[in-house]
Amino acid sequence: MPDAHRWYALALLATAYVCHSIDRQVIAVVIEPIKREFQVSDSGMGVLGGLAYTTAFALACLPMGWLIDRVRRRTLFSIILTIWSGLTVLCGFAGHYMTLLLMRMGVGAAEAGAQPLCLSLISDSFPVRERSTAIGLFYLSAAVGVASSFLIGGVVAAHFGWRAAFFVAGLPGIAVALLIILTLREPPRGRFDEQAHHGASTVREVLRHVRHTPALIHLGIAMALTSLTVTALWVWATSLLIRVHGLPLGQAGVVVAAGAACSAIGSVLCGRIADRLVTRSRRRLALVPLVTSLLCVPFGIGFAYAPTLPVALACLFCTGVAMGGYLAPGYSMAMGLVSPGMRGIVAAAVQLVINLLGSGLGPVVVGLFSDAIGGEYSLRPALALTMLFNIWAAFHFWQAFRHGPTEGDAESGARGATVSH
Repeated sequence: MPDAHRWYALALLATAYVCHSIDRQVIAVVIEPIKREFQVSDSGMGVLGGLAYTTAFALACLPMGWLIDRVRRRTLFSIILTIWSGLTVLCGFAGHYMTLLLMRMGVGAAEAGAQPLCLSLISDSFPVRERSTAIGLFYLSAAVGVASSFLIGGVVAAHFGWRAAFFVAGLPGIAVALLIILTLREPPRGRFDEQAHHGASTVREVLRHVRHTPALIHLGIAMALTSLTVTALWVWATSLLIRVHGLPLGQAGVVVAAGAACSAIGSVLCGRIADRLVTRSRRRLALVPLVTSLLCVPFGIGFAYAPTLPVALACLFCTGVAMGGYLAPGYSMAMGLVSPGMRGIVAAAVQLVINLLGSGLGPVVVGLFSDAIGGEYSLRPALALTMLFNIWAAFHFWQAFRHGPTEGDAESGARGATVSH
């Protein structure tokens, strides 16, 4: 694949992931007008805004990963992108709550394939020495998508109603799906791997390989623990700024959005650093998130206990940069530890664990700590205690480094990742 086309492919995949982030997040911005129109309780809106999507997403993750390893990825991506974009548009036509709920579940199920598909395609489009940078650039799209969802939800819904927000959110994805099927070239599986690709692995082969690859197990645990602290911070940071520093809701939201955007800087920066380290040994990829997870501890605790608002903002932005450092090298190392025929299902499995721990347990852990501690400023120690999970994550990143491949040839594939067929 020529250099120009692989960078075009990366840009196209990133654009599709922007659509993914917009369609996933836009519901959060238009909850209030939907609640008023359908006369739904807060708990009902909570199910619509989170649980319905997350449940369908989780159930579809592994089946999507299984498919990715067996079919033409370009075609599959175009199909699921059309489905989730079309369902997002149809959300704007919903006549009652249950219809909207079912549409959102469909969006969640279809979007479960987006990230593992993109990671599989990127891994076969970029050599190991450039893969972390490519993945880091790819994850910029998530920040762009979240920011765009607030823009669409806030501006479009305010002027034309919440239904128009779904129309504007969904339609671009259909156009991108058409571009993917017409212009994206399917890269050969395992193009940059040392051993030849022999087709998709069975579930038994995947489980056997994972069981005998301790670096992959430790890497998955570490990324899940990091995700827990990342989600916990971004969910509760707004509340802490309001309760402790007296910021109004609007200003606090802008500040937290800016802090989250700093994660994009960390993603690209750490991707570049990881690519420099990987030229010596692929296991060095684990050292980047090891360091960034440890940096999250003092900066995160500093944000929680900052005596003044400027100090809190400085710590929040530094934490944001550090928290963006685990995805690119983490996924790059994970993709290098498995054969091309199992990358889809392994990426889906990692995504599943990260989403369940991050979206599920992260915010709950802070809430439980806060309730147990009690008091007006209980969020401070609660958030600080949650940041300590990063030390646990760092231990597993270190174990992933210890058990990782030791050879210095960064162009070779994962030696132990190819199972017999």
